[in-house]
Amino acid sequence: MGSMNRVIGFDKSYGILSAEAGCVLQDLQAVAEKNNSEFPLETGSQKYCMIGGNLATNCLGIDLIKHNSMHANCVGLKAVLPNGDILDNMTTLRKDNTGYDLKQLFIGAEGTLGIITECAMLCGPPKKTQKNLVLIGCKSFEDCIHIA
Repeated sequence: MGSMNRVIGFDKSYGILSAEAGCVLQDLQAVAEKNNSEFPLETGSQKYCMIGGNLATNCLGIDLIKHNSMHANCVGLKAVLPNGDILDNMTTLRKDNTGYDLKQLFIGAEGTLGIITECAMLCGPPKKTQKNLVLIGCKSFEDCIHIA
């Protein structure tokens, strides 16, 4: 899958990144950052792992609570079935009510239903570049009550 490493595009209006399954996670994070977005997955192996494998294993990463699961962030998928047929559920729409959502069956199936070849992932707002922190010292609990 390493040869299937092309970023298909980034839809700025929806914040959706489309890529082939062999794209390395760190490269997709860089594309999202360049487009003022944050890719919804971060792992310890992001320099080496590929997005197709992340989807096939339902990789959750360290930002699961912040960004939700791979099921929630994958809006489109293309896969090759064992008989050679191609399932083309590749869309960049955030909501699609037409028929069965077959792409959800492939996420976490570890390749048993077919090989994921392309995906479209929903990216979030950009990472904050700074945090504000305030430290307030009080001599007693009563002093804390009057802080406003």
